[in-house]
Amino acid sequence: ATRLLYRYSRPYPRPYNIVTARSCPFNCTFCQHSGGAPYRARSIENVIEEIKLAYEKYNFNILIILDELFVANKKRMKDFCNALIEAKRVYGWDFDWMFQTHPNAGLDKESLALAKKAGCYFFAYGMESGSQRILDSMNKKSTVGQAIEAIKLAEEAEVGFGGNFIFGDPAETEETISETLAIYFEHCRTSSVFLGFIKPYPGSRVFDVCMEKGIFKDKRDFYEHIDESIVNMTSLPDIEFQRWVALLTAIEVTWAHIKATSGIYEEDTEAPEVAYLAHNGSKIYKITAVCPYCGQNILYRLPLPHKVDAANSWIGSSCTKCNRRIKVLI
Repeated sequence: ATRLLYRYSRPYPRPYNIVTARSCPFNCTFCQHSGGAPYRARSIENVIEEIKLAYEKYNFNILIILDELFVANKKRMKDFCNALIEAKRVYGWDFDWMFQTHPNAGLDKESLALAKKAGCYFFAYGMESGSQRILDSMNKKSTVGQAIEAIKLAEEAEVGFGGNFIFGDPAETEETISETLAIYFEHCRTSSVFLGFIKPYPGSRVFDVCMEKGIFKDKRDFYEHIDESIVNMTSLPDIEFQRWVALLTAIEVTWAHIKATSGIYEEDTEAPEVAYLAHNGSKIYKITAVCPYCGQNILYRLPLPHKVDAANSWIGSSCTKCNRRIKVLI
């Protein structure tokens, strides 16, 4: 649950997860809201009280806000950040935090500057596609321009930005895939934006589309292997769709387009996690590198297999200072 993307800001991460709101007021075709409806958010006072209790008990240094939609508008962001800044001053808290929200939250330069002051190091938008035609088909109620603007604002505020482009909407075509890839390569090279594919989860509109088209020959078999296959809901022939899947997967798993830097790794024999990891064939390693963008000296710690193939190994992360996405060769 605490993959490197969520914990790169601290070499000795002690993350704590919190949920401050349930569900989402939007109705995207690929989404199934496990939190039910309607959208409801806890009061800022109540959230700060949980943070206080958790910090006193666990002394965490990274707060991961797991809400589908952390802030529905700028006012809630402002209220939370001001309350957190004051609480940190009063109680001496020391932690970073991250969140995700919808482009229509309307965050601006002032909002992100305040979040940065409050300790925010990363946030994510539901980007989904670089094609307006697909966003409309998904009922996203957002624009491609909003995502591009968020990336620019994040860079100005020196806050990390992330999101996903998910392919395979029923309206997807070769043209719309190419539109998304053009946005990805032009605007997302330094952001933690990843490529994936839509999963037609039961309860979502795209699941209903699959049922209507007769895509699932055996619904029970699909349930049992729901995360193991990529479903072609598009009008593309299967062979063409699979070619795009292969290309997109190659882009995602190689990070060939991400700026790289060389890292030096050594075993951390005094790591508190050593005994826990020994049984599964891993060790904790310290990895030092220099950010190829801002020159920051970076220290990462993470479990790696006992035998590391240094000629072919790398880790994907972000700079702890400028938050740009980097590939560390080890």
